[in-house]
Parts: sequence; C-alpha cells; structure tokens
Amino acid sequence: MAVLVKSEVSFRGSTRQQGFSLLEMSIVLLIMGLLLGSLLRPFGAILSDKKRRNTEAQLYDIREAVIGYASANHRLPCPQMSGGAFEGDCSVEHGYVPAASLGLDGQFDDDGLLIDSWGRPIRYSVSDSDADENGLPDFTTASEMQSVGIQLLEPSFEICAAAGCGKLRANQVPVIIYSEGPVTTGSADENENLDSDHRFVSRAVDDYGDDQFDDVVVWLSENILYSRLIRA
Repeated sequence: MAVLVKSEVSFRGSTRQQGFSLLEMSIVLLIMGLLLGSLLRPFGAILSDKKRRNTEAQLYDIREAVIGYASANHRLPCPQMSGGAFEGDCSVEHGYVPAASLGLDGQFDDDGLLIDSWGRPIRYSVSDSDADENGLPDFTTASEMQSVGIQLLEPSFEICAAAGCGKLRANQVPVIIYSEGPVTTGSADENENLDSDHRFVSRAVDDYGDDQFDDVVVWLSENILYSRLIRA
C-alpha cells in the first residue's frame, strides 16, 4: 500500500512538470503582451517622428521653390484649388501648393494635389494685400512688388503661438505653407489654420488634452523674400 501511494505521488508530480495550468498560461500571455506593447510604442513614435521630419523638409523645399518662382516670374504663385485646377484664382488667398507651377515632384492625390507623408494635401496661402489700392494683389501680380516698392508692401499674415494670438511669433508674412499632420483634432489652434483668415498657429506638437496640435507650419518671411529677390 505504501508503494502504491508513493507511485501515485510520483506520477502526479511528473504530470505537473509536463504542462502549464490556465492561470500560468494567462500570466505568460500577459507578460508577452506587455513586452510586445513596450516594443511597439517606441517603434510607432520613431515612425511618426520620421514622417514629421520628412514633411517639414518637404515644406522647406516647397518654400525654396516658391522663392525661385518669384525670382523668375516677378510674382508669387497662386494657390492651386481642389478638383484638379492647374492654378487657382489669384484673388483667392488660401488653397494648396501649386506643384505643377513650381515643378515639384512627389506623391499626389486623385485631385492632383501634392501630399505630405501622411497622404494629406499640403496647404498654401499667399497674401492678397494691395498697398497701392489699384485692385491688383501685390504678391501674385507680375512686377507689382517692384512697382509698389519693398518699403510699402505690407503682407497680411500673422503667425501666433496659440489661437487668439496672445503671443505673436511673426507678422507681415506673405506666404504660409503647412501640413495638417496625421489627424485633424478640431482643437482651437488647428481650426485657426483652417478658418481662411490672416492668422495661423505654429507651436509644438501636443497629443493630449483638449487642445491637441500636430500641424507642421512653415512660412516665408518678408525679409527672406525681399533679400532673395534683390539678390536675384
């Protein structure tokens, strides 16, 4: 009898060594999930940062192309409108990057609009100010900048640190080029960039809270534009 009990205990002990209980399996799966999640989150952040850097570089390349266009044509290019228009009405300040006019390569959507790293059309705004009040936009009419004179030109755009423009980052800006980022959050700061007025917001990325912001904004200041035109 003693031998039989001993054999049963030994058999049961070997059975326990051959597998895991449901509780043990659950713990193992939980640990693996946590480890996998900790690896994927940094990878996602790295990919997002890469897309942001690529888009920012793309916007600066567009800015250089705009300056080159102005040097060759004595005016700034008009915004491209959605729907595949080659170049929009120059009386319209806000639209999209006129990639065809600027000779830009890249990826395009079904409407022929140049897109950023997230597949969203890149926006472009140009001031329609008219210093001499002759009815012609100073910046998108050939030779109008030269006729008016640099000292009299007053581009109308402002770059703010937040909606409401309690803190001004730049004023008298003739050109804004920006990406809406990966998502549209509907925050006040992002809506400021979409409301077709003369104010824009540029600030650090914020993915939390009610005032999220992921736009990438580049502008062409009047000083840079004028100095490059004079040099040309």
